[in-house]
Amino acid sequence: MSSTSTIAVIAVVGILAFAVVAIKARAAAGGSGSRPAFKRKVFLTPNELEFLARLEASAPELRFHAQVSMGALLDPAASRKDGKEYFRARGMFSQKVVDFVAQAKADGSIVAVIELDDRTHDSDKDGRRDAMLASAGYKVVRWKSKTKPDAAAIRAELLAPPAPRPSPSDRPIGEPAKG
Repeated sequence: MSSTSTIAVIAVVGILAFAVVAIKARAAAGGSGSRPAFKRKVFLTPNELEFLARLEASAPELRFHAQVSMGALLDPAASRKDGKEYFRARGMFSQKVVDFVAQAKADGSIVAVIELDDRTHDSDKDGRRDAMLASAGYKVVRWKSKTKPDAAAIRAELLAPPAPRPSPSDRPIGEPAKG
């Protein structure tokens, strides 16, 4: 075999080796037409399904939504023009989900955000989430998963008129406003 033939064989082998490595690297990175694999996820646990049915039966004038993104409920108070502050605030809730949202069928208003707490809930994290929702004007209702309320208690909590806020003229003269 001549030296020219040997060089040609080495070049072909090198090109083939490079092609094999490139194809494997592309496949590992999700390229070459391969798609990530997905599987179904349980949307609501049996406990959550039972509670949703309990909610719906207790207040038929309300519509209940399950597993709602907090991004559908909140928007940062910062202007989008202040990108850094806007996205910092949005990052505080954008990946979080609430268990249920109660919405009035009559006018679409949000009556309450409902959380069903089990042993996995963290009271500090829950407090921060509740504070964000409350700052936007939402009523947050939390019930224990093990001792879920009956229909009468659900109805009373969700449909009770909001507590009246004292007006400035209701406080004694000289007493500072609370709030």
